[in-house]
Amino acid sequence: MRGHCLCGEVRYAASGPAGDMWYCHCASCARASGVGFGTWIEATGVHWEAGTHRRVRIAGAGPLVRSFCANCASQLPAERRDGSAALLPAGGLDDVGGLRPAWHAHVAGRGSWMPAMASLPCHPGSRHAASTPAVSRLEPAAPLAVSSTVTGHCLCGAVRYEIGARLYAMRACHCSRCRRRSGSSYLVALACAASGLTFLSGAASIRRWQLPEAARYLVTFCGECGASVPSVIGDVAFITAGSLDADPGVRTRCHIYFGSRAGWIDAEDDLPHFDERPPHDFRW
Repeated sequence: MRGHCLCGEVRYAASGPAGDMWYCHCASCARASGVGFGTWIEATGVHWEAGTHRRVRIAGAGPLVRSFCANCASQLPAERRDGSAALLPAGGLDDVGGLRPAWHAHVAGRGSWMPAMASLPCHPGSRHAASTPAVSRLEPAAPLAVSSTVTGHCLCGAVRYEIGARLYAMRACHCSRCRRRSGSSYLVALACAASGLTFLSGAASIRRWQLPEAARYLVTFCGECGASVPSVIGDVAFITAGSLDADPGVRTRCHIYFGSRAGWIDAEDDLPHFDERPPHDFRW
């Protein structure tokens, strides 16, 4: 299996056999991916083919040493601390063969705003903990009443922000760019008026990377941990939902670029699924 980051500078491969693929809903995977969950494949024999000078390692308190590309902030393979294996970010791989997710881990921490997901065995904690039988579908919770402000932060906590404007336009984007950037299955993001966004701390840690061939594809991230933080394009601020601290009070309205979705994704809800962008008159 081979993969690379969004800018293409960091490339990696796994020469050993691939293990299972699964979804992880822990808080670290939620913020690191920006999506709200990670999509991982365990493998051995992982080696770096290019761009090791761009690779930033994050040794937190958990069982993994995570890493990201310093240039484009794409999530890269994470290593188990005991050296037994590495976890490949499925969204960053060129091909996963016939693999499909086998279970959900850490569902106790799953974001209440997450769109519906596949029927699979669910583990409240790690996959080694007791599981519950497969459910018909993991559904989003009913929206909660929210305060006048919503807060969020990056994985390491250096960058913190506050939103005092109405949130809208939450959608799941299935384009290949968002998969490589997040390392997961798709990207869940929402928007607000740029005037309603305030960075509370960490402004000096914020980095930006513009995709050369797409004028409106801007990646804004914490340079310390690689996690996404809000991007401002014109008069709109775009927020990755995985960086939020609490329920934003809105839910996914549609799936976009569904025609480019990962091979392991099916239509798992009744929301509109657009092969590319929604029509101009779509009501967010």
